[in-house]
Amino acid sequence: MYTNYKIYVNIINDAFKHKEGIEACKPVIVRKNIEGGGLDNFPNSFSAFTLAEVLITLGIIGVVAAFTLPTLINNYRKTVAVNQLKYAYSTLSQVFTMAQKDYGPMSEWDIESNFVFDMDSDAQEVNDSLRNFAHKYMKPYLKVMIDCDTGSSKKSQCDYPIYLEKGVLANTQQGKTNDYRFITNNGMIIHLLYDNNKVNYGNGIFLWVDINGKQKPNTYGEDLFCMYLKNSRNKFYMYGIGETRENLLNGHVRGCTHPTSWIQGQWCGALIQHDGWQIKDDYPRFK
Repeated sequence: MYTNYKIYVNIINDAFKHKEGIEACKPVIVRKNIEGGGLDNFPNSFSAFTLAEVLITLGIIGVVAAFTLPTLINNYRKTVAVNQLKYAYSTLSQVFTMAQKDYGPMSEWDIESNFVFDMDSDAQEVNDSLRNFAHKYMKPYLKVMIDCDTGSSKKSQCDYPIYLEKGVLANTQQGKTNDYRFITNNGMIIHLLYDNNKVNYGNGIFLWVDINGKQKPNTYGEDLFCMYLKNSRNKFYMYGIGETRENLLNGHVRGCTHPTSWIQGQWCGALIQHDGWQIKDDYPRFK
């Protein structure tokens, strides 16, 4: 039996040699000679936490997690949104750079710039113009997975609910004349709309980009951002860039805070770009 005892002790010692940082926790081997029997008994004595101590520790961990996890999750969402927005902006900038190599400066592109009519009049002309722009200056330089065209013929493939802010639905479903949509192979949904001020309809083209497609939250300033192509200035940019930070944040028409229509919130992407491609603590859409 003494031989068995030595074997057990060796097994235990060998096992602990392979575990770093727990030498102090080795069992204390107590050898007793039981009178008359010559048997060795070796009960092990361990230092351990009591059940109460374990429960208290778990409770503390739970309280700390309850306070810190929402912040960690929100910071993660911000990081993902910024990275996707930078990627979308960079991708479209490259698209228009390549298009200019083939077709010359934007100011020479055949984009209608003098439409003078209401949103839904001369529908075919608007449809044709947006379609021509997408097919000529964008699609050859992008990997487009689904082309939903303009109007309502293929709207089910690119139509989805969009929100002004959490729980507030925007009235922007596809099907209007001035709305051309397509989905790229990485899942971005791009909405093309002429800049409609009813006086100089067509002075530029809005590009609303849903950076993660139909995945939620589908909300302005969270995953849906506005970019702009101003052909008369040979310029593509995040809409609003050049405004003061105060205007980008709180401007009553297009500022990022508290949207009441799709127009408000147009400058959220420019605010992120203005802040060095980061979402600061006063950014209103990730609370």
